[in-house]
Amino acid sequence: MSERTSPTAGQNSHPAGQGLPTSGQPDADRRLAAALWDFDGTLADTEPIWIAAEFELIPRLGGEWSEEHAHQLVGGSLPESGAYIAKVIGRDDLHPDWIVDQLLGVVVDHCRTKPIPWRPGALELLESLRVAGVPCALVSASYRELLDVIIDRVPAGSFQASVAGDEVQHGKPDPEPYLTACRKLGVDPQDCVVFEDSPPGAASGGASGATVVVIENVVPVPPAANQVRVRSLAELDANSVAEMVATRQSGAPDVP
Repeated sequence: MSERTSPTAGQNSHPAGQGLPTSGQPDADRRLAAALWDFDGTLADTEPIWIAAEFELIPRLGGEWSEEHAHQLVGGSLPESGAYIAKVIGRDDLHPDWIVDQLLGVVVDHCRTKPIPWRPGALELLESLRVAGVPCALVSASYRELLDVIIDRVPAGSFQASVAGDEVQHGKPDPEPYLTACRKLGVDPQDCVVFEDSPPGAASGGASGATVVVIENVVPVPPAANQVRVRSLAELDANSVAEMVATRQSGAPDVP
């Protein structure tokens, strides 16, 4: 797991326990219309499961793999990941979709039958948003088969919509996944927050017009003007997230 990066000049940051309300509901004048969640690496720490599946599969295909190669796939679309693997191991005879199916089957089985490694504070933040009446959507590069397993394993009512990687034409870093989620919820992206841990996901959320909360995990995420950096979802509740969005909408300096 990569080390957390220090805030970059001009980039929003909320150190733990500083400037973040810890209870209560969003103020009426704060327009937090929806919260849009990435899954792998953000809601749950599943990237190590994917990487382990890669290290198990690729030697059986006659190839060699490395952490550097694995990190290239974090947050990207699964078809592109399958194509990358086929190219790296020199197996042009293997269709990328077949490679994806092998990996996806391992991850789905793990998430269906074993405890899910939720990121710290993730379920608590979901509950805070639910109590505050903020709709949430799960927006993932992973396929519907996996998202349905995850939605069944979170508390009922946690998500009002979901968008899977096999339901869009252009995956992350294209904004289509997050724009699709906003359309499903009937909200303006500029009134939404996106939770992300990867460069493609953060770029996708930012291009949609939403405020992006970055919680780095396996790989570093380049800074961007529309981002807020936190070390953990455990620093947040519905009120503090609404404050982030309101601050960006007003163009005011970040909360000290």
